[in-house]
Amino acid sequence: MEQLPRSFCWTKMGAESGEQLQLIIRRKEWERSLGNGLFFWGIGQSLGGNADMAMRTGEKLKVLFSPMISKAKAIDSAPDETVVWTAFVDAFGEEHPLPEHALVTSRATLPSGRRKEFHYALVCRSPKSLATSGQLSVNPTSICNFATNKPLGASQVTAIVRSVQEQNAAGGKLYPVSFFAELVQPYFVRLVAPRVLTGSEKALLARTTESGVERTWRDVVTSIRQAGALPRTRKPKNLDLFEVAH
Repeated sequence: MEQLPRSFCWTKMGAESGEQLQLIIRRKEWERSLGNGLFFWGIGQSLGGNADMAMRTGEKLKVLFSPMISKAKAIDSAPDETVVWTAFVDAFGEEHPLPEHALVTSRATLPSGRRKEFHYALVCRSPKSLATSGQLSVNPTSICNFATNKPLGASQVTAIVRSVQEQNAAGGKLYPVSFFAELVQPYFVRLVAPRVLTGSEKALLARTTESGVERTWRDVVTSIRQAGALPRTRKPKNLDLFEVAH
């Protein structure tokens, strides 16, 4: 990709759940590799119907990942508790476990201190490694919200956006694009059934990502996900709910 798409999903990434960004990207690369290109990227807010609206233009919707410029807040870099999300809800309100190679974590509470009851994740696919460096940058002054045409809010971390013709190259900070992927159906999901990770589980996750050993990743995910798994009325086939790459 040599230039920004006319419309795309943009998400800013940083430390989360007490885990440094480079380690998050490492395990997401393992997830992508084991899932035939499919990986889930946790986000804190819903995209609403904006992804569907953008898809109606007939173009595939890319998602661009940029590191946050500001330092991560303590609530993200060192949360009191971390949860693993064990299931997602589909468009019909039915609950399903995530694919067996996928692991999404987040802090356990909202900034208000209230427990998080749900979280969200982008459903992404990429044939290329997430370690592939990009050459693009996003200037927040040259994009707007897809649905409203309004500028992005300062606290808006993830959004469906469109490029605007009147670019203000002199204003705003540039956010380099570290890598990109394609959003695939259902584009994003609402995550449910959180479970607090134990100290030993967090240590296992940290040891695995820091050692950089991909071959044990699926076993680690199984160990963490099944520790508090609830019985399901039916288990979907591993990737059948998600669009297959063509």
